[in-house]
Amino acid sequence: MTAQLDSFQSVTASQVYKSTFLSPTSPLSSIQVQYPIEVSFCDQEQAQLAYLLRLLKQASAQNRWIMFIGHDALLDRNLLKSAGVDLNKVILLNKKDGQQTQALMAKALQMGNCSAVIACGDVRDYCNRTIHEAAIHGNAMAFVIRRSTHNPLLH
Repeated sequence: MTAQLDSFQSVTASQVYKSTFLSPTSPLSSIQVQYPIEVSFCDQEQAQLAYLLRLLKQASAQNRWIMFIGHDALLDRNLLKSAGVDLNKVILLNKKDGQQTQALMAKALQMGNCSAVIACGDVRDYCNRTIHEAAIHGNAMAFVIRRSTHNPLLH
């Protein structure tokens, strides 16, 4: 069982963007990203933010929600708007004490009402069969933001 779980990995926002949107035959509605998408905003990896915003813009074109789990994952409203994300499709799920973010993400992905679900944490905590299968079932993208430094764009 351990070897099987080790096969789950993450991909970066730039890898997803480059593999899906640079091909004219790959609209977002047909994307099946099988792994959590890691987004890092440290000074050396600011490009990941740009790729995330491009992916969220495409996700907001669907008739589904973009869900941020907890305030720590939420991006600045003006940043989202300037990137072309439809703010009417963005929702924030406030996490209550004792609730595990991974379980909330899996449930949101599984239900199929979200085109993207964004949480904050270590992407390794989200590389598991539950998240993987929920993303496939809901045809949604799971993003995990890794905070390596304080960045005002995250609030």
